[in-house]
Amino acid sequence: MSLYVTLDEATLEIKASETKLERVHIGANLRHDQLDAVVTTAWLEDPKFEHNIDPKPLLNKREQLSFFYRLAKDLKAKREVVRGKPENFNRPDYNFRLVGNNGAEPTGVEQVQISVRQRGAPLDLIVSEAMILANSTWGSWMAELGVPGIYRSQASMLPGVKVRMGTKAMPHAGIGVKSYAWSSSPLRRYVDLVNQWQIIACARHGKTAALAAPFKPKDAELFSIISSFDAAYSAYNGYQNAIERFWTLKYLQQNAIQEVEATLFKDNLARADHLPLVLPVMGAQGLPRGARVLVKLGDIDLVSLDIHGTVIDHLDAQAIAVDDDQDDEDTVSGPIAIAMDVSEPDACEPSSTQEAPAAP
Repeated sequence: MSLYVTLDEATLEIKASETKLERVHIGANLRHDQLDAVVTTAWLEDPKFEHNIDPKPLLNKREQLSFFYRLAKDLKAKREVVRGKPENFNRPDYNFRLVGNNGAEPTGVEQVQISVRQRGAPLDLIVSEAMILANSTWGSWMAELGVPGIYRSQASMLPGVKVRMGTKAMPHAGIGVKSYAWSSSPLRRYVDLVNQWQIIACARHGKTAALAAPFKPKDAELFSIISSFDAAYSAYNGYQNAIERFWTLKYLQQNAIQEVEATLFKDNLARADHLPLVLPVMGAQGLPRGARVLVKLGDIDLVSLDIHGTVIDHLDAQAIAVDDDQDDEDTVSGPIAIAMDVSEPDACEPSSTQEAPAAP
């Protein structure tokens, strides 16, 4: 399923869009981890700028990537006008690599390597803006044809107003688009696959798509999918956060790290500045949100994933801005709850052990 967008090359104004069902040959697979050091802002914006790094994997894509970067910046700027304020994704993404298991199932003793990929890097921006354009365009198209889909919406950016999932196209204030339907990652999320089934009906049947789409308006099964997806998505996120926290704590142990620089953000919680770690700290009373501090780490419990810290120094006299939009993405701040049945098993029944879901 391909989205073709026609735009004015000079102004970047979108004139039309078209969806096609086709097979597409992949000419080049450009990987962030291999090319972020090459595809920099200077390399994209200045044709005379050259790196000392060999850019052969780009296969002469510099001109095309430069245009896509210009388009991505324009799309982002227009969304921010609707959004009412700039996006401030100032926290990096972290990549985990385990050394020593040679691809086998981890045992917990592997050497942990944690690297950083800054969000908003040029390649990251190009990909994210293309996905937002596709998801918002397809979402609006389904609504125009009367075809129900699974949408994400946010009524406003006021504190406490959360993103919701539903079957009607409504504005997403946090992204700055009039409608938003996850559709671009059908191998990763079931919701995207469901939306693609609906969009395929739109591509094949046009104005009569509502009669041919797998899910009809007010279809109870569509509401059931949303409910089931929410539960599964939360469970997977909880598990992902828990395993990342485990390997972060192992990293602290392996490197004998006893102090970290961190930023306070709410409820006496601190986020490490250079590691994917959130932890409760003592001694933060009276300090403003966004204050940077030096934290002495306490004992690590790898079973409950628990760690606490104590503020031992103030690094900034004034608080720095903390993006409210990112607070919901915090990793597990530990500990997780664990429940075990330790009674003697019946002679005819196996013993049972239960572990509760990870919870912040």
